[in-house]
Amino acid sequence: MELAHVAICVSDLDRALEFYGELGFEESHRFSLNGVENVYVGREGDGDLQLRYDPDRTTPIAPSRADTDHIAFTVDDVEATFETALEAGGSAVLEPTEIEPADAYAAFVEDPEGYTLEFYREL
Repeated sequence: MELAHVAICVSDLDRALEFYGELGFEESHRFSLNGVENVYVGREGDGDLQLRYDPDRTTPIAPSRADTDHIAFTVDDVEATFETALEAGGSAVLEPTEIEPADAYAAFVEDPEGYTLEFYREL
């Protein structure tokens, strides 16, 4: 079994596409259903992120780490990916550091919508 995609709601589809594009994600396909635009972005060999944009949404998008802590991505260069994410409009949550119990070197960034992303490599 493989994870196919993770769907996240976004308030600004263009901003989300730009942010994830800066991290090397490319659009694989899109469709509209019941007025909601669904755009899939991914990187070669990975599952996709499904960006869901509903122009009629009346409630704010408020990701909560109490409900969804983070979305993790393996990367070759944690520092470079961390810096790229910051330059693309992300906010630092945790700078690159060793997390010994997880046997990982990782950094955490909040994307423009407030979702926390982890970029890591195994030690």
